[in-house]
Amino acid sequence: RGIYFSSYDLQLLSPRLVTWTIHAADIGHVKREPSWRFVDDVQHIKGVATHDDYTNSGYHRGHLCPAKDRSFTIGAMRQTFTTSNITPQMPAVNTGSWLRTEEWCRSAALKYDSVTVCVVPVWLPRDTTFIGSHRLAVAHAFFKSVWVARTDSVLNTWFIWNR
Repeated sequence: RGIYFSSYDLQLLSPRLVTWTIHAADIGHVKREPSWRFVDDVQHIKGVATHDDYTNSGYHRGHLCPAKDRSFTIGAMRQTFTTSNITPQMPAVNTGSWLRTEEWCRSAALKYDSVTVCVVPVWLPRDTTFIGSHRLAVAHAFFKSVWVARTDSVLNTWFIWNR
């Protein structure tokens, strides 16, 4: 099965949508290596976001499909460290409300055996911030929804401001 699906915007240099299914078996005990860097997984296209665009920007490299959702093997977890799966997130969002939604989704996957998650970064038509030498657009907010994969019953949705 796939790790995640991403629709990447070449003008904003950010995913427009990332979706994945978390099966209870996907949640393991593999730990992230501190030396891991995010890999540019759309390398054939010039001018895409890089790991270094985030350095000293004040933003975290925010996973959309979290590494812990793929912690059943080191290879699966490593595949979440790609530029098509991250977007600039304020540190308080990434380690606060965003982290809580990730934990909630994993708990739901354990309860229902599998859930599907969809994340959509949201840009307003004003005051967009850009970071890095490639000028990545910083999303104003994120819409996130989770539903039971086998029944399509929506469990929860969030709208999280990136501030």
